[in-house]
Amino acid sequence: MTTKARGGSVGALGAIVAGALILQVAGTIVNTVVPLQMAIANQPPLLIGLVASSYSLGFLLGCFANPSLVRRVGHIRGFAVFAALQAVSTLSFPLLPEAWWGVSRLVMGLAAAGHGICIESWISGQADRAQRGRIFGIYQILNRVALIGSQIGVGYVAIQTHDIFLFASMAFSIALIPVALTRARGPESSEIVSVGLRTLWLHAPAAVVGCLYVGLVGGPLTNVAPAYGILSGLDQRATILLTASIQIGALLLQWPMSLLADRVPSRLIMLIATSLVAVAAAVLATLLQLDASHGRLWLFALFALIGGCSIPLYTVAVTHAYFRMGRDHAVGLSAQLLFLWGTGSALGPLAATLLMQLMGPQGMLAYLVALSLAVAIYIALRISRNPSPPHVDSELGTTRPTIPDIEMTKR
Repeated sequence: MTTKARGGSVGALGAIVAGALILQVAGTIVNTVVPLQMAIANQPPLLIGLVASSYSLGFLLGCFANPSLVRRVGHIRGFAVFAALQAVSTLSFPLLPEAWWGVSRLVMGLAAAGHGICIESWISGQADRAQRGRIFGIYQILNRVALIGSQIGVGYVAIQTHDIFLFASMAFSIALIPVALTRARGPESSEIVSVGLRTLWLHAPAAVVGCLYVGLVGGPLTNVAPAYGILSGLDQRATILLTASIQIGALLLQWPMSLLADRVPSRLIMLIATSLVAVAAAVLATLLQLDASHGRLWLFALFALIGGCSIPLYTVAVTHAYFRMGRDHAVGLSAQLLFLWGTGSALGPLAATLLMQLMGPQGMLAYLVALSLAVAIYIALRISRNPSPPHVDSELGTTRPTIPDIEMTKR
């Protein structure tokens, strides 16, 4: 690769990552303030839940609808379209009654999926295969820092001002600036129309299971863990520390896991990580059952381990999928991986809260144990039956078998 090409890749990556971090700040503001203001307005919990589900529904729809738009107009214009939708939808909240906020959240979920496709396919299209996991890891670390920082900041700002939605809309608009100013070109993806789930399952089943798993675990850890803390007898301060420990654990282990993804077989990382989640949740459940006060001493550390071993697995799954199928399929592949994660994120909280309703708050830990153990067993079986899956990477200059299941058309 020439020095000029390297500079273009670095410039393109810097622009998209900068825009993504600003989007994270804006999205966190809206995700926090919408349920907060609905609760202050004494809206029924069912309506709050429906508004939250509208976002997930829009995200899933966007995974199907947005790839063709990105291929037609390009990554930079696509990013701009989705940022405009986010900004306009954010401004609509003060203008609409709370009963109609679900419509705005649906549009925001649709646009968020488009941003995810643009960002991930852009990173994967520009990064070398030997460094893709680490680049994804850096992106996820910065993203996590922006999330934690904006969560802390919004708690103060939301109380002090009624114009919080204006700040969020401004942030969505500002995210356009670094992407629009870059002189680098986005990745080329005009020929690939879609990568079907069947194709992805045939060539990278571990990536399918991994992305689903991260959504199924990450959804409850993000949206149900606060309820678990309160129902377990923690006060509000301890509950905030509990949810923070999950994100801090994910932040601390993101880089080591991303580094390993470039050097160690991805399925081995998934096997070890899911096994650790199952063990940590089982140990915590046992400690709490034997001695609740003693078990709480380990609560934060073990939840940090659970978050650190589960949430960063998305990077490992993405790296595995691109290694098996190549970056030529970046847009369609990113859409399917995000769809799998979004499906898990939508279903996970429902399954976890159902067990909590049947078993009490410890149903959360039972859910984590059962799910992680099932995934670990599946990965172990895959490794034992197919220890060296056939794959070659076109980026390394070798030949790869044809993938007839991928539907391709020309523009």
